[in-house]
Amino acid sequence: MLAFIALAAVIVAIPGPSVLLVMKATMLRGRASAMLVALGVLCGDLVWAAAAVAGITALIVASGPAFEALRIAGAAYLIYLGLRLLLARGAEPGHAPQRRSQRSFVEGLLCELSNPKSLIVFTSVIPQFLSTDPPALEVAAYGVLFAALGFASLMVYVWALSAGRRVVRGKLTDRLLRGSGAVLIAFGVDLVADR
Repeated sequence: MLAFIALAAVIVAIPGPSVLLVMKATMLRGRASAMLVALGVLCGDLVWAAAAVAGITALIVASGPAFEALRIAGAAYLIYLGLRLLLARGAEPGHAPQRRSQRSFVEGLLCELSNPKSLIVFTSVIPQFLSTDPPALEVAAYGVLFAALGFASLMVYVWALSAGRRVVRGKLTDRLLRGSGAVLIAFGVDLVADR
């Protein structure tokens, strides 16, 4: 268990698309919105954990076309998010607070569900730590632990970025968000190119 926690901590600490979404939400909509992105990512991980317990993730990986479809969908979603940041003019248009909340949660959820690298964690990393047969309960425990560590990592980013939001203003915020858009596009292109 300790070895898994150590490996999972390293995996979740490496900034990826979900961290960029948390940063975007923090800068444009504030801490509450970023927390909802993190909650969406957590729910996405829990869906992957449930799919791993049910054996669905193994089927996706074993089926070349299903995995390719997930990979292309994930890349397209990251490129879409990146383009939205690159082409945005200043702050996001005003929407009702409830709609902004739903958008934040859905962005985090879709980011995690369309991320084939999350699928790999549940199909390749977790099985290396299983000791029982049938492993369903262990897969669920490791999956929930991985999701909790990922959520905790994102919450650290939320609090750090919230503190930085007071310092970063104006053109610097725009540059930071546009740079994040470019990085999201690069993640998406890399996902398409990655075989």
